[in-house]
Amino acid sequence: MNVLQLDKNDCAKMLAERLPDGKRLYSGHMEMYGEVLLHVLVGEMINIPLTELLKADKEHEMIRLYCEVIGEMWRNGDEDVVNAVEVSVLEYLTDNSEAWQCFGRHISHDFRCYINNVFIPANANYLNAEKLKGK
Repeated sequence: MNVLQLDKNDCAKMLAERLPDGKRLYSGHMEMYGEVLLHVLVGEMINIPLTELLKADKEHEMIRLYCEVIGEMWRNGDEDVVNAVEVSVLEYLTDNSEAWQCFGRHISHDFRCYINNVFIPANANYLNAEKLKGK
């Protein structure tokens, strides 16, 4: 079975459809840049609103929505999409330990294991991140 991976353009459209205010943000992004700059778009559509939600640790349904989208990007994305998850989302979230641990409680077991056992060790020379605790 040949499974198509999510490329940056399909990923951007998925984010626009599923995330709050996604269509407006996507439209503004395309108007400004003329193409999908996924790292920039992810910063606007995910990092800022998700971090605020995680810091407050409320609106768990909304947090879960963001975490599901990030998990889908990680699971189904091509190399560029996975890179955007790791560089633009995960590294950003590690800057706030409370938000980081809250994030860990809302993601899948597989994603948490990947972060703890692959992502953090592979980036330990510059990333100061605690391992994520589960639910």
